[in-house]
Amino acid sequence: MTFWINIVLALVGILIALISLLLGRHAAPVRTPEECALIREQLIASGISPRVAEYVAQGKRLEAIKAYREETGQGLKEAVRYIDQLFK
Repeated sequence: MTFWINIVLALVGILIALISLLLGRHAAPVRTPEECALIREQLIASGISPRVAEYVAQGKRLEAIKAYREETGQGLKEAVRYIDQLFK
């Protein structure tokens, strides 16, 4: 009896893990400080503000959107599209 209970619990755990993977957002990539600095420099060289470039390099999407909106006065929809392009 306990064998089957353990099997069911293991399957439920696997199912919960799969659902959370499918529903969850993609995690920001873990970057080394050197990688962040390189990405930040490249973004600044392409005309992105240092503040937004820093957030993008660190993988902080929401902060980047907020900073971009504050700096440019763009709407939420436009800011999300612009920042999402930088994360690709």
